[in-house]
Amino acid sequence: MQRIMLDAEAGQVSAELAHRGIAAATRVHVLVDIMPDEPEPIPLAAMNQGGGAFDWLGDEPDLYSDADLAAPRS
Repeated sequence: MQRIMLDAEAGQVSAELAHRGIAAATRVHVLVDIMPDEPEPIPLAAMNQGGGAFDWLGDEPDLYSDADLAAPRS
């Protein structure tokens, strides 16, 4: 089985396959990922959580609690 990854507009898939030497009568299995025009930015918090750089903080003791909060001034 031969695998090819294309990055093409929907109307250009057949032309792109032909450009790569795949005959029009060839049966293909296609998986489609619809790409947005502009990728959505990844929120900074999600990037930090996914990166794992701060995982060590889960093992650290909590230094402060709600009891340490100062009462609001009047």
